[in-house]
Amino acid sequence: MTERKVIRKRARHVLKAHYWVFVAACLMAAILGTEYTNSLQLLQIRQRAQEGRTDTAAPALGVGTPSGEMSVFNDLINGNLDGAIHSVQHRMDVYTGEDTYIGDIELGHSRGVLSSVVNTIASGALLFHLLTLIDTILGSQELSVILLSVLGFAAMFAFWLFIGNVYRVGYSRVFLEGRIYKKVPFSRFVFLYRIRKHVKASFTMALYMFLTYLWLFTIVLFPIKRYAYFLVPYLTAENPDLSAMEAIRLSQRMMKGHKWEAFLLECSLLPWTILSIATGGLAGILFVNPYREATFAEYYACMRKLSIENKVEGTEKLNDRYLFELPGKEALSAAYPEIESLSGASRLQPRARKGFWGFLETYFGIVPSYDRTEKDYREWMRHKQTIGVYADALEGKTYPTRLFPIPERQKRKKLEDGGYLRHYALTSLILQFFIGCIFGWAWEVVLHLLQTGEFVNRGVLHGPWLPIYGGGLLLILITLYRFRENAFRQFWLIVVLCGIVEYLTSWVLEILHDGQRWWDYTGYYLNLNGRICAEGLLVFGIGGLTVVYIAAPLIDDLLEQVKQRILWPVCGALLVLFAADVVYSSVVPNTGEGVTASKAGEEAAGETVEQTERET
Repeated sequence: MTERKVIRKRARHVLKAHYWVFVAACLMAAILGTEYTNSLQLLQIRQRAQEGRTDTAAPALGVGTPSGEMSVFNDLINGNLDGAIHSVQHRMDVYTGEDTYIGDIELGHSRGVLSSVVNTIASGALLFHLLTLIDTILGSQELSVILLSVLGFAAMFAFWLFIGNVYRVGYSRVFLEGRIYKKVPFSRFVFLYRIRKHVKASFTMALYMFLTYLWLFTIVLFPIKRYAYFLVPYLTAENPDLSAMEAIRLSQRMMKGHKWEAFLLECSLLPWTILSIATGGLAGILFVNPYREATFAEYYACMRKLSIENKVEGTEKLNDRYLFELPGKEALSAAYPEIESLSGASRLQPRARKGFWGFLETYFGIVPSYDRTEKDYREWMRHKQTIGVYADALEGKTYPTRLFPIPERQKRKKLEDGGYLRHYALTSLILQFFIGCIFGWAWEVVLHLLQTGEFVNRGVLHGPWLPIYGGGLLLILITLYRFRENAFRQFWLIVVLCGIVEYLTSWVLEILHDGQRWWDYTGYYLNLNGRICAEGLLVFGIGGLTVVYIAAPLIDDLLEQVKQRILWPVCGALLVLFAADVVYSSVVPNTGEGVTASKAGEEAAGETVEQTERET
């Protein structure tokens, strides 16, 4: 058997290659409550300190559950209704209090949808809403509490069974793939869903945990049985088609004569566990937990190899060959034949423009018109993107899913056509700017109408447009053009870009118009000086993705059907009207009830309210 030092050395090498993916895997496991929940002890103590609690014990029903909900839930099922009401009221007072700042960032919980959701969940008020609803239906508070308790336990059990257990197998798979391949996509965490084996794997893990903890009643036999079942999560990750008893019995046979060896391996990691405890779980999150998992994955690989060599009964079902060795070029070419054929056709990149237009095309995706060059570019991008979906697997950088013994579910959609990776003509950008302005104005007007029942012409301009929406749309399409291939990165860049634009716009308008504000996010969850907030930026991020990947390409396709000699006069007329509105509004801005808010006036009103409350 391979020495422990060699296993740990290999584990450190793998961890270094996939550090952030492995850290994220173990952190998510702790949040879900499947493994390493003690690593969150520092955050739990801090949360309880904020809520005014002195106890540091973990909640009775799982660390991964919000402590506010759990405390109220425990009070309800114990019949302490007054205690639950007091707990909710106390937390609501804390969450909506004034002392909720980190520097200039306000953790305000008094306004907005996000604040309402955070307050309702974190305080435990959601349980009271459910209890009231059930009480209205049943007409009995005692029966309502019983039913709520049953539903609560059922929900937690279902979460543990179908989410926690599936994730436990998924992240074991991620650590196994990381041993061999240079990249491990985040989609591998949910591979069980794609092969439709999540239910089977869930029950395998449920039986594995039930039998493991059942041996606790014997005390002496528990450590022995724990190591006898040690390989079950990894066996399920390699072959999810194994039944629960097959996986458990195969683990017992493979670990026969090796339990003491596994115990010593785990003991060799004890100093790191002590370090994790001493740092309140911080070292566990950043190093110890992923290091342990990488070590156990290496140990499973060694035990698998040894068991196959010794022809242990049942090892013939460990048939995922390419989880432990890199596939050859012939096997990959046979698995991805259409990608091979496209590779040669897509190597010839179309001729790029030169000079000024070449600069705009390369860095901002702007072209003068829809010409032959642009059509060739879009055709080339379609081929390139189709190859990109499978390029890493074809090059042996990621696990080749088509070579997995269990076929994955095929998505019912056509191959990506690369439509969002296009360039945009000047006329298209101008018209999309105005479409964004008008849509933003309509959005603000309708939203205000629904909230107050009043029609108000929103914005600093007098026309039916809000430049911040159209300008944001243009900035997203132009400045983030080179990042469109990665939707995740595009989202966060959109959030940052829109946050900067909205903050600077608010600041400039306030300076130019003697402290008047056209929006104020004071009291919204995670707002910065009332100019931007998390809720708004989240909407901008989602909306920006919709623009980049859906709306803008569709609009561009429609505009492409219209001749340029028609589009240019329309663009010119809109630009003249817009410029005239900007000039006029700079002298006579659009102000009034529901449009602007004076910062000084708001502060005075706030002081008046506070004084009245103190007097009362």
